[in-house]
Amino acid sequence: MKKPIFKPYLTFIFIPFFLVISHSLYAQDLMRGDYWKQQVIDDVLEPWTNFARDKEFGSFHTLLDKDWKVGEKQEKYPGMIARHLFSYAVGYHVTGDENYLELAQETFDYLIKHGWDHQYGGWFHELDRSGNAVSMDKDMFMHAYAITGLAMYYIVTRDKEVKHYLDKSIDIMENHAWDNENDGGYFRRLNRDFRIQNSNKVFSPQLAPVSGYLLYLYAATREEKYLQKSEQLLEMTLSQMKDRKSGWIMEGYDRNWNSLQQRNEMMNTGHNVEVAWMLMRLYALTGKENYKEEALRLNGHLLKYAFDKDAGIWYHKLRVDNPESHSDDSPWWVQAYGNMFQLYLYALFGEEESLSNFKRGASFWNNNFIDKQKGGTYLSVDKQGNFINSSKGVVTKTSYHAVENGFLNMLYLDYWVNEQPVTLFYHINSATTEKLFPLLLEDLNYDIKKVRIDGKRWNKIDQDRGSIRLPKRGNYTMEVVLQKKQAKARN
Repeated sequence: MKKPIFKPYLTFIFIPFFLVISHSLYAQDLMRGDYWKQQVIDDVLEPWTNFARDKEFGSFHTLLDKDWKVGEKQEKYPGMIARHLFSYAVGYHVTGDENYLELAQETFDYLIKHGWDHQYGGWFHELDRSGNAVSMDKDMFMHAYAITGLAMYYIVTRDKEVKHYLDKSIDIMENHAWDNENDGGYFRRLNRDFRIQNSNKVFSPQLAPVSGYLLYLYAATREEKYLQKSEQLLEMTLSQMKDRKSGWIMEGYDRNWNSLQQRNEMMNTGHNVEVAWMLMRLYALTGKENYKEEALRLNGHLLKYAFDKDAGIWYHKLRVDNPESHSDDSPWWVQAYGNMFQLYLYALFGEEESLSNFKRGASFWNNNFIDKQKGGTYLSVDKQGNFINSSKGVVTKTSYHAVENGFLNMLYLDYWVNEQPVTLFYHINSATTEKLFPLLLEDLNYDIKKVRIDGKRWNKIDQDRGSIRLPKRGNYTMEVVLQKKQAKARN
């Protein structure tokens, strides 16, 4: 076992891990960040760009089969379109390719023109193909992911218009969808004018804000409100959504946090992984031991019942009253979350079991979810890798999860595990007095090795705080090279 040296409260120290391989084997190397960055570009962004854009009416088609053939249903969903905004912002962030930034801007413009309710505010639930609203309800699952796209685009550009809609969207979540009377939680759905339409409290609106935008925004801005909200949501999850008998985090509750029996007969693996992963990320930021203990408790149960170590598959659902009884499938997002969490655990604690789990799960992902001929990821497969659903796009499936998977695997590996320099790109559109914190990980103590603005060296850097003081102007590109701080040698 690799001996971990981990200090909470924002400091990570690891032993370097390098693999020396020939160029011919490079594409198979799961332990190099560049492998995952290239997967984001070649296997996700490029095919979505080439095959999924609606060239007649704008934005993206919703339903796409394994050959990228467009389905008959042509409605569009702003919350899902915003997931593509996240993806193209990440594409620019890791490559500096202006084409991705242009696609992000195009996607943002479409969202504001067609998806935003300019009378009441908030995001329409559903549009027809030409962009007219056909459902003006405010669905909090979709709303949270609209914020996710805005957040990443804002992080990369610091654009004032993006920040305007980002803040308004978060305000709606907190001031209209949050239940101030019954121990918190976001309602499922609101009417157009924000009257409560469905007061149930289901999983995704509660946790999607943490994984989708709160922790990213905290890393990028250091504003305590984002960290505090993350903690509030995880504390609420543990107190209200954890089944007392099984210990699993469950799916559905009414307004008073009474269990909705039909929704809670099965445990969702991906959601329980998500909770464990967010708890561990909060532990990394705060050093609070109860977060780590709860995360490791969940991880132990997940590895016992939901992960097939021989095949490398993360099964989708388990019966709560009989966890040995599980579904045969793994959806793409569940497999991605399981893999990222195991790699995160390895980065924190250096245990070989977590590394082995990541390698097995990542191999299953690459061999069975990635379409190496036509690009994209299949929706779900079984243990043998056979299709259960081979669609590339559905109402809840876009480029987002596959892009985030590659992006975070890249950062976890190169920054933490391999201790290599990481290069990231920004295009700052608006003049701002904000400081830029460039690393979107739970490590706020890193070396900024180099900054270039419009190709010229920039030296206004605060190494102690990990921040960059930006010029008093907008419309410039910035390249940042980061590396984990090395431990000081003992005398």
